[in-house]
Amino acid sequence: MMSATSPSAVSEKSPRIPSRELVLILCVLALVLLLALTALLSRMYHKKIHTLADAMFAQGETDERAAQQMAGQAQAAQLKLALADYRTALAYNPSNALFQFHLAKALSAAGRGEEARSYLLNLLSESPGSGDVNLELARIAAHNNSMADAMRYYQGAIYGEWDSDPIAMRWKVRQELCDFLLSRGAVKQAAPEVIALQENTPAGDLARLRILAQLLQRTQQWNRALDVDRTLLAADRNDQESLAGAGQAAYQLGQYATAMEYFDQLPRERREQPDVASLFEMAGRILAVDPFSSGLPAEVRTQRVTNALALAQTRAEACARQTGQSLEQTPPQTDLQHLYQQAKDLQQDWAPRYLQRFPDRLDAAMAYVFAVENAAATACGDPQGDDRALWLLGRSRSAVNR
Repeated sequence: MMSATSPSAVSEKSPRIPSRELVLILCVLALVLLLALTALLSRMYHKKIHTLADAMFAQGETDERAAQQMAGQAQAAQLKLALADYRTALAYNPSNALFQFHLAKALSAAGRGEEARSYLLNLLSESPGSGDVNLELARIAAHNNSMADAMRYYQGAIYGEWDSDPIAMRWKVRQELCDFLLSRGAVKQAAPEVIALQENTPAGDLARLRILAQLLQRTQQWNRALDVDRTLLAADRNDQESLAGAGQAAYQLGQYATAMEYFDQLPRERREQPDVASLFEMAGRILAVDPFSSGLPAEVRTQRVTNALALAQTRAEACARQTGQSLEQTPPQTDLQHLYQQAKDLQQDWAPRYLQRFPDRLDAAMAYVFAVENAAATACGDPQGDDRALWLLGRSRSAVNR
């Protein structure tokens, strides 16, 4: 007879079933582990991608710097490598603004300005105050001879934001703007920019002062140029370029004696160079015919006025022949004819013996000489030689007496 199995025995032999709560906890733990693993793998992937992007960008910079040291086909080939590097870097990290900017610069250097411009405009829309981006756009506009765009972007760069040494960068950009305007013959537009450059140039920065002096000369701001050259000469009185610049500025201001003082300090080889030689020669002529130079004996002053009257008479006659007019025409019609009749009326008063005896007549005689030279220059073109010396002397004295 079989014995009945007790309930306790059945309970000990049957498997234990995990509770629902335990299953849920285990599932959550598994999910957390999977998410952590996924995040770790994702970080490792992105780190690897960024590492590759940075490596390609660094290679692009290396290739771009190498291209800057080359020319011709070698440079083009090296720039092509840089472009490939930058594009690969952007493929790994397409939203990186630095990568986009360097790609744009390389495109511009490779002569692909329109492609570069599209990248730069996108960057500018995100950072309108970027000095770097504005400068690159200005250079592209300058290359395309787009004056309005170049001015706008150069101004944006001057007043824009720079990551390092903004004062130095703004000075450099303004200098580049001045060079651009002068290369296009826009002297009037360049002049205020050069003045602004001067206002932002430290008094002791000799390197920048030399650049400034040249820009002031190119914009014909002679007084300012002379001041800057004198500052440079105070630091180095043997600076040949500053001596030449000071002499040129003084000459253009009609300060011919001062110009000669500077030119005389130059070595002969420098005085014979084209930018100085003609001014040096003409300044000497002007001083030789000038009867107003201080310290001249009365007889020398008189002789110079007499010589000037003779030169003016000859100049008037030559110009009359050139233009087909008669100086004897009555009544006189042209300026030369009026002046010729005036000289006939005053010829006796301007005889050498009377000029020396009555020094007050010297000024009137020279005023006549200057009037003749001006009238002849208007009718027959700029004079040469001693006539030019008298013409320039008259202009300088007229400017002083205004």
